[in-house]
Amino acid sequence: MNATGNSTGCLRAKCLFTTGERVAIVIFFSVIFIASLVGNCILFVAIIRNKRLRRSSTNFSFLSLSFANILITIFCIPVFTIDAFIAESWLFGSIGCKLVNFLQTMSINAAILTLLVISVEKFLVVYFPFQFRSQRTKVRYLVFFAWILGIIHTSVYLSYRKVREINGVQWCFEQWPSPDTRKIYIVAQVFVLRFAPLMFMMFLHALTIKRIKARLQYRRSSDEEGNFNGPGTVQISSHALKIRKKAVVMLVVVVTTATVTLFPFNILACWRVLANPKITDLFSANLVYSVTLWLMYFNSASHPIIFGLMSTEYRKAAKSSFRSFVRKSSAPSRIVVSSSKKNKEEPMIMTALASGSA
Repeated sequence: MNATGNSTGCLRAKCLFTTGERVAIVIFFSVIFIASLVGNCILFVAIIRNKRLRRSSTNFSFLSLSFANILITIFCIPVFTIDAFIAESWLFGSIGCKLVNFLQTMSINAAILTLLVISVEKFLVVYFPFQFRSQRTKVRYLVFFAWILGIIHTSVYLSYRKVREINGVQWCFEQWPSPDTRKIYIVAQVFVLRFAPLMFMMFLHALTIKRIKARLQYRRSSDEEGNFNGPGTVQISSHALKIRKKAVVMLVVVVTTATVTLFPFNILACWRVLANPKITDLFSANLVYSVTLWLMYFNSASHPIIFGLMSTEYRKAAKSSFRSFVRKSSAPSRIVVSSSKKNKEEPMIMTALASGSA
């Protein structure tokens, strides 16, 4: 704790850090804000612009995922950064106090449940490729249900978040009916909507990859022996199986990243409500809280980064979308691009995923 916080009696987090430390923290959060906003907007726009990709259930789920990330990026990262390290008091009013935590928790819940939908879909596509094909349009209903569940679960913040004035300073507080209510809510949220879905996804992905490897081995042996009458595998080429394996491996990376980045913040929240520790070192406590929150926000920025590193189609789509944006921004208004040329330049994002799950 620095001398400023002690001498003035200031209780805000910004008073515990020096000016240089606060500048560094603001820069770190700003980098995440820019990376997440740019990356997720490119992903969102690229899918929206392409009609064929919009029809893919997998890309529709990725559209939901990017939308959740955009909500967190726009409404949560700047508000936390300004309130904790720049402003002297809460600046966003009673509505902002209620909405920020509501949007943050709802979007994280929706993102995790959307990843769960994608994981189940990939599992069913690999284990029951022909039976599930006619049912894939129903995946969109599951995505909508994920958002509805997220809204219902986090609606409590609309009631329990309030603005209070203490010593002339506005604060945004949580006012629960009782400590036990808050404890039950947070612990249930962490284990039911965080830990359980992520572990179940890892289990499904392990089974899916195992099945794909077995089918690839069977295909190789069938090709060598000239036998093409295997049960359930004759109509699935080795190339299609490899595409599905690559898509599942990418989802494993996404889920693993979510586990690593989301769990520190949620474990910290559980520890605080269950152990109810008496914190004396406020500087360390606020530093740990800021780091875990930064990791949670990094999860929103990580999805387009992972897609870009592991998907050639996404990299091409990102470059195409960026070039198209630059041309439209810099070109004179009198220049008209022909419709045939525009159609050729439409970005193709995640075609491997789309074709792999078809």
